[in-house]
Amino acid sequence: MGGGYGAAVTGRDEVMAALHASSGRFIDLVASLDPEHGARPVPGLVWNVGETVAHVLTVVRRGYADRRRSPTASATAGLNQQVLDETPDRDLPVLVALLREDVHTALDVVFPKIPEDRTFDFHGGMRTTMTPALRIVLGEFVVHGYDVASAVDRPWTITDEEARLLVPTDLLSGWVRPDAAEASYELRLGDATPVRLDVGPGRLSVAEGTGGTPITIEPSAFVLAFYGRRIPPDSDALIGLLSNFIPS
Repeated sequence: MGGGYGAAVTGRDEVMAALHASSGRFIDLVASLDPEHGARPVPGLVWNVGETVAHVLTVVRRGYADRRRSPTASATAGLNQQVLDETPDRDLPVLVALLREDVHTALDVVFPKIPEDRTFDFHGGMRTTMTPALRIVLGEFVVHGYDVASAVDRPWTITDEEARLLVPTDLLSGWVRPDAAEASYELRLGDATPVRLDVGPGRLSVAEGTGGTPITIEPSAFVLAFYGRRIPPDSDALIGLLSNFIPS
């Protein structure tokens, strides 16, 4: 896996630039917090702020050092909790230092050496190439940045560019329910080119184009809805799309 919308439309340099920017904003946010903020509960999650930041650290490490992957979509949450339990650090200044070091290692040292045509195992029993996988890592910084900011009542912006890069790709076929009905959706995010999502049992195909049930929504609102944070009211088409995916 690794073709489709993620590879054909989005360049790797573009995703890497967004990753540098979003990881920097995430680390700066955490660095600005008081130590006691680590115990704040995160709305909608079972983790507090310290645990959420530690989870992001484990995701970075799984990008370049820890090769464990979930065999199925439903096993992903369990693996996430396992590696979090194995990571004892919850002190925010310590986590900031670890993040700065590990993000630098991942983004500046390891990832640039991996060729785009190399395929490798991903979570959910999928295989992929770099660009689609990097977009998933981008989502960790963008969405968990929102989580941490919400917990401590700080502002957090999801840019239109980040939102466009977080449109799901074929890689998320592993998260589509095996009993999903055949359906097509036309995603309209602001003034971006429409994207068509074709869903079927255990299958997702994404490409620029029109056709299917229209979903017109602000880019940042789509990201929050797709990641289960905030679903706008009166959005039957969006709810229909989201119902096809296995939570993880």
